[in-house]
Amino acid sequence: MRRAILCVFSLLFAFAFFSGEASAQTVKDIKLAYTCQDLTNTYFVEVARGVQDRCDELGIKVTIHDGRLDLANQVSAFENFISQKIDAVIVSPIDEQGLIPSVEAAHDAGITVIAGNQFVEGSDAFITVPEYEYGFAIGENAGQWIADKLDGKAKVAIFDYPELESVIARGNGIADGILSKAPDAEIVARQSANNPEKGMTNMENILQSNPDVEVLVCVNDAGALGGYEAVMAAGKDSDRFYIGGLDAAPEALDKIKEGGIYRATVDIQPYETGKLFVDTALRVLEKGPIADTIEIPMKVVDINNISDYFEE
Repeated sequence: MRRAILCVFSLLFAFAFFSGEASAQTVKDIKLAYTCQDLTNTYFVEVARGVQDRCDELGIKVTIHDGRLDLANQVSAFENFISQKIDAVIVSPIDEQGLIPSVEAAHDAGITVIAGNQFVEGSDAFITVPEYEYGFAIGENAGQWIADKLDGKAKVAIFDYPELESVIARGNGIADGILSKAPDAEIVARQSANNPEKGMTNMENILQSNPDVEVLVCVNDAGALGGYEAVMAAGKDSDRFYIGGLDAAPEALDKIKEGGIYRATVDIQPYETGKLFVDTALRVLEKGPIADTIEIPMKVVDINNISDYFEE
């Protein structure tokens, strides 16, 4: 059985931003909303679960909205939140520039806006992982694998997601992290894939054009899990193959524990991040905007520490 890792940073923020001095009566009438990028992405499923559970714990009414990777969908959601007189909106934006008018309209209606994952100009607080460093962490792990297991040379595929501007830095971090440890590695494919379906299709195509690819590193676990299925279906799994992702999605952790070709991910504790989103919204409602970016810590997870995520 998977064990939840107690997240100290979330507890500290919860204490600092929303102390126990406030009673249930002070929050019972607060209405929050969270609109995320895509609930087919396992990372956002966990974030949304954290948002919901934290609100349930505090007796807060919350609406969870799936943006479905459609800017118009999120714009419409903001319009609905305004008409519903929501107190604070938490948004993981699909298009940072495209949502600026929505944030302005929310502010005009007296609604607080918290940006999570990617920044939207005008937001009252911003919570994120530093994107380049996030990508570099998994890239460096993959590069070390290439150095240790593949004599420093390998053909590598990267799944990035340039459609989301801020994630471009994450993909660049992956590439630089790989080359920092394995400068002779060759990146032969770099394609967009942020969900299992795209990951599977892209990896099928990559293996046809580059059958000797032995390393796949992705900007999230969702795409990596699709790539994993394609590699397994092609019979390419071996002691040499490396797949790495980001987000520490439950399915990725399960596969790392199996000891197969899914070698590593990076934990940014999405469930606890969802709780942090709520605590930050409450802090801003109570004390006003937060100017400094709130950074979410990260930790590489591989076979060496995967047992920390499971009950004995």
